[in-house]
Amino acid sequence: MHNCKLRGFRGVLEFIAKANSFDWFPMKIVGFAVDVSRSRDVRIVQGQRIRQSLIQATLDLIQAGDVEPTSGAIATIAGHSSRTLFQHFIRLSDLYAAAFDLAVSRAFRPDRQVDSAAPLASRIALLVSDRAQLFEEWLPVWHFAQRVRLVAPAVSTGVSHLRRLLRERIAVWFAPELDTLDPASRDHALDSLDRTFGLDSWMNMRERQRLSPMHASRAWRFNAEAIVQRALSGPGLSPAAA
Repeated sequence: MHNCKLRGFRGVLEFIAKANSFDWFPMKIVGFAVDVSRSRDVRIVQGQRIRQSLIQATLDLIQAGDVEPTSGAIATIAGHSSRTLFQHFIRLSDLYAAAFDLAVSRAFRPDRQVDSAAPLASRIALLVSDRAQLFEEWLPVWHFAQRVRLVAPAVSTGVSHLRRLLRERIAVWFAPELDTLDPASRDHALDSLDRTFGLDSWMNMRERQRLSPMHASRAWRFNAEAIVQRALSGPGLSPAAA
């Protein structure tokens, strides 16, 4: 009995030693609960590839206009069986969340550096150009998020994070002007700018007003400078919708 316990204990130690032989890197692979991005274990590497292919297949379907991809469609596109899909993602909602996270990490990674010394008009023009292109590309993912947010709460959480990210980017674009305001006025101005140049504003022009991408972009450009000047003038005025 004593020898059996020793063998069992030795086996545990060998497992721990093997686990600790992995090289870890401080970057999390989308869809993984723990960091395995630099593991040399063949099974883990293969699992990473399968998961990444399933996440990419889900995102491909979303970007093609499928607002709620089925497990069968995802598995087929990825080249795996539905059984394999559910071995790696217990719930389809987990796969949806991983695909949404991947879309955000690609589309909304930090923009190129903003030249704060550039004239305000130049920064406004660049912001309008960048966001018009970005939001138009993002529309299919936004439709997907709106459709699945109730069945995939993590996607709803991701949307909230995305809104915060967009607001933070607006603060960077207009930092020279915002930094001259008192805290209350700054918050008001940032709220106004965030509403004006947010994803909802673009969605409103494209889907409710039914403007083409070109006409929506022109509408933003036409009104942008006046809107920004009003937003930055203090809490008395609020910009009209683009």
